[in-house]
Amino acid sequence: MERQWAVDPGQFVDTLAGRLRRDGAELVEGARVTAVRDGAGRVEVRTTAGTYRADAVVIAAGVWSRQLSASLGQRIEVAAGKGYSFSVPVESVPRRLVHLGAAKAVLAPSGKGVRVAGTMEFDRDPDRFRQGRVEALVAAARPYLPGADWERREQEWMGPRPMTPDGLPLIGPLPGRPRVLLATGHNMLGLMLAPATGRLVAGLLTGQADPGLSARFAPGRSVRSRRGQ
Repeated sequence: MERQWAVDPGQFVDTLAGRLRRDGAELVEGARVTAVRDGAGRVEVRTTAGTYRADAVVIAAGVWSRQLSASLGQRIEVAAGKGYSFSVPVESVPRRLVHLGAAKAVLAPSGKGVRVAGTMEFDRDPDRFRQGRVEALVAAARPYLPGADWERREQEWMGPRPMTPDGLPLIGPLPGRPRVLLATGHNMLGLMLAPATGRLVAGLLTGQADPGLSARFAPGRSVRSRRGQ
């Protein structure tokens, strides 16, 4: 498909991080957020690297936003829809994305090889990796890549997409928590919707967001108090 492109996620994140640092942002790497607390006029973000305090916090942690919202007594309806991928060297690298409809997989050019991606696996554990899913993806794509060296595949990876019941993302303050905003639940369109999400979040924080737009994605439609369970 000529109007579709692929990006190198590692290069994208590194470039974005470099731009943020040049703009004065402080990035804390190698730390895991364990809880968010809202009270005493400020919000606390507790991490394995220490506690950070701010006037407002944006929870944009994909499917793991569930646990962070739970630390505030809120249950958000986001499920892990796992996708698997790996890279494999090939004799001839395609020039663009190739959708394998029957195989339910996508081939994307990646350096001297091809990135093979596919699968939608729903699992309560967002971190569990199933090797069998990779093997099934290999079997599905093998007939379409006769020149691939399947024994040399690498970078086997699984990513839990944050899926919402109605297919729309959750963007906006948690109910009763105006200083804590959600930006998650983008299903399979996280990269494409990231710029628009950033603009909406910025508008919500500055009070300049379009009321109709912000109401459409308000998390309240998919959030329940944990005390009500």
